[in-house]
Amino acid sequence: MGSADVWWARRQDSSPRLDVLLDDVERDRAAAYRRSEDRDRFLVGCVLAKTAVARVTGRVPDEVAFDRSCRDCGKQHGKTRVVGGGPELSVSHSGDLVAVAVYPVYPVGVDVEQVRDIHDREALTRYVMSDAETGDLFIAWTRKEAVTKATGDGLRVSFKDVVLAEEPPRVVSWPYEMPPSAVRLFDLTAAPGYVAALAVLGPCDDVLSHDGTALLAENIARL
Repeated sequence: MGSADVWWARRQDSSPRLDVLLDDVERDRAAAYRRSEDRDRFLVGCVLAKTAVARVTGRVPDEVAFDRSCRDCGKQHGKTRVVGGGPELSVSHSGDLVAVAVYPVYPVGVDVEQVRDIHDREALTRYVMSDAETGDLFIAWTRKEAVTKATGDGLRVSFKDVVLAEEPPRVVSWPYEMPPSAVRLFDLTAAPGYVAALAVLGPCDDVLSHDGTALLAENIARL
């Protein structure tokens, strides 16, 4: 088994100098965001993912390209994969926080959520949690989204069909052929006011956290 790496940064780490590391599809996607905060989150997540992959593979970020082809329609909004082969990865952002997870072999999913007031908490609870589950809504949400991001399905799978045990966090049942016991699920320590989780579809010993802000600063200085 091995360790998953999670790199943490903030949307305020965004810089126009990072744009050079985007490809044409990524630039079009960034330009489509109406709010500057959304563009910043996307830019930081995209470039942090490339620099994190470069760090663990010995490449330079300019050499890292992604394919996000959806397995259903072929458009570039599916699970992120490294072109030409490479580690598995996952990107998440919420509020000011951005997380990128990298794992050498098995599919990985990371999710971070800013804890906030919800207009209809009861409705969201019914959407996220099965009748057999209790516990904190945001913790359950991040754990389940980490699992479904690892599978590549994301929100296309009903969270109610992914049933979890709370302590230690683990998948009890889910709508896939792989036995749920094969999934490793970790709660992550995020910034105050946030919760986060990571899932690996295979063996994993632990999770190592890294300073993504410093990693981006290194690359801005190099550009």
